[in-house]
Amino acid sequence: MRTEDRTASGLSVSAEEYRHAISRLPTAVSVITSAGPVGCTANAVMSLSLDPPTVLLSLATTSRTLADIRSEGRFAVNVLSWSDRRLVAQFATGTAAERFAGVPWHEVDGVPVLAEASVAMVCTVRETVQLLDHVLIAGTVTWARADDTPTTVLFAKQQYAVGLGATGDGR
Repeated sequence: MRTEDRTASGLSVSAEEYRHAISRLPTAVSVITSAGPVGCTANAVMSLSLDPPTVLLSLATTSRTLADIRSEGRFAVNVLSWSDRRLVAQFATGTAAERFAGVPWHEVDGVPVLAEASVAMVCTVRETVQLLDHVLIAGTVTWARADDTPTTVLFAKQQYAVGLGATGDGR
């Protein structure tokens, strides 16, 4: 049954309405890292291309991690496993030293990679584009590792949830 048609003219969406609607889209939670070391929590990360392997992420123009990525030209995407969900909050606030405190990591091509990340990809910046209050960063993947067993942290409905592992049964 057809309901009332709506057109874009005259309609507007408040930030609160948009936040409520978009929060229903589950996203994996990652920590983006760069030399320094610096890092931040992000959930706006997606695959852009397989040839060449490229990811796309979005960071606020005010991000300290963004400034380092721009100067270094490299970054890592560290997808968090459920057992490391505490890192979501740890990498969201505080100084760079506080964010990395007690977190095991090693360098790959000069970029910090979190040891416990369920997926880690080191990337070289291919292109950046500023849109509104964020910068889109396309990064060519130069190194990748994936652990098939842990579950990933998902963010949906303004809360964290467990994502299925690679086996499809949540292990």
